[in-house]
Amino acid sequence: MAIQRQEREKRKNVVVGLILGFLFEISLLVVPVSGQASTENPLLSTVKLHVSGYTQVLYSWWEEGVDSFLVKRARLSLSGEIARKIKFKLQADAVKSPILLDAQVDFEFSPSIGLRIGQFYVPFGRENRTSSSEIETILRSQVVDKLAPSRDIGSPGRDIGAMVFGKFSAIEYMAGFFNGSGVNKTDTNENKDFSARVVLRPAAFISIGGSLYNGRHSPAQGDRPFTRDRVGIEAGLDMGAFSARTEYISGQENQTKRDGWYVQGSYFVLEKKVQAVIKWDSYDQDKDAASDRSDLLTLGINWFFSEKTKLQVNFNSYRRESGETANRAVLVQFQAGF
Repeated sequence: MAIQRQEREKRKNVVVGLILGFLFEISLLVVPVSGQASTENPLLSTVKLHVSGYTQVLYSWWEEGVDSFLVKRARLSLSGEIARKIKFKLQADAVKSPILLDAQVDFEFSPSIGLRIGQFYVPFGRENRTSSSEIETILRSQVVDKLAPSRDIGSPGRDIGAMVFGKFSAIEYMAGFFNGSGVNKTDTNENKDFSARVVLRPAAFISIGGSLYNGRHSPAQGDRPFTRDRVGIEAGLDMGAFSARTEYISGQENQTKRDGWYVQGSYFVLEKKVQAVIKWDSYDQDKDAASDRSDLLTLGINWFFSEKTKLQVNFNSYRRESGETANRAVLVQFQAGF
């Protein structure tokens, strides 16, 4: 217990140090230097507010299950620059409860360092941080839904906290502390969860990255917290009409070890119009147990009417670890965006 208290104190000291340091940086931005006269307010920004949004309507047919129509998402986003080097983003989803998804403020001191506070994507993995309006398949990979921080507890990949981010040459980084409880929720224990992601881009068309999440989770206030650790690696290739993605995520919750991966390839048959996608993903919910792995093969076609408006058709084949087919589905989704 004494060791855990010391670790918590160390983390709190790090958080306090970061906050004090960035408050000092902010003061340099907002307080004019004495002796310098200016007829313009350095905080005023001429950048206009940006409004965007999208709606997704899904029809699903299941070989074993109930066929259904569903309004999957209905999102509206507002972003802009409220002062020089200070930006914000708000996003809500009328289908979800609670509806608030993003509520973040960015202080961009330089390209190499910035601070983000509020509610936003946890810095872990690629697909986890990619908007549902931009992923090539209708469903996210099983391992991302089950193990990516925040999604693993039923939230949409976001949490409340503070994060530093930036870019040095070909390296992008982001790291921060979070409640670990998901969207619109206060912390349920004294621990703050730590998450970090680093991406290396040795060439414009190649990306290689790694992610780390270290936390302790309590389902409800007062519940004894349990270990919730994650490690992820990722790689991406973008060469014109062809792109490929792969990720591996390993997680541990107390003594239970889980892992999974996916590999995906896509190709524009017609430039910026018709895209073919193939994806295989696998998730093992307990590495020490037998016959509990789930595999999913996805074959898809995306037809773009505009950059954010498209029709997606996916054929999904779910398979057990034994190789037997567990279920099949055809998903058809129309997305209207602006």
